[in-house]
Amino acid sequence: MFSGFYFKDRFKRFTVAVFLSLLIPASVFPQGGNPAKDSVPPDSDLLLRIAEESFKDRKFYQSIESLRSFLVLYPGNSKRTKVLLLLRDCFLKLDRPEKALEVSLNLYKMEPTGEFGLESYLEAGRLLAKMGEIDQAKEVFSSICRQSYSRVMAEKAALEFSGLDVLSDVEPSSEADSCREK
Repeated sequence: MFSGFYFKDRFKRFTVAVFLSLLIPASVFPQGGNPAKDSVPPDSDLLLRIAEESFKDRKFYQSIESLRSFLVLYPGNSKRTKVLLLLRDCFLKLDRPEKALEVSLNLYKMEPTGEFGLESYLEAGRLLAKMGEIDQAKEVFSSICRQSYSRVMAEKAALEFSGLDVLSDVEPSSEADSCREK
């Protein structure tokens, strides 16, 4: 018969070995952290990289899809401005000025006094002129000229304003002269 003499101290050693094998990995990787997981960029960065690669490969619809997903899934992300700029560029490449105008105005709303905001507002004026809305484009350019946030943007707006006056058959307006004088 079996007396159990062979297993006398083996059970204690087995339980200690199992306990230590569970305890050591928990101390090496605290709170369930995985070292491989730390090197993987977040999903938002992956989605943005997919959109950028699609844009470079001239797959603009796929890029727009990824960018819209980014905007829906990560509304407070710090890269939102970069995403909107890329989205505007996609719409411009697809010759959709009305959508690009919408994105440009959205960028301006986000940062009305910053460089990106004023640049996108200037782009909105250019798009309005391209779409044939000359009066609205002139309003945008004169608005940029009146703002004293950025001298460079005011000069660019004055150039666009004078370009519209040259292309139109009417005489230059007093707003264009005041914009150029500043």
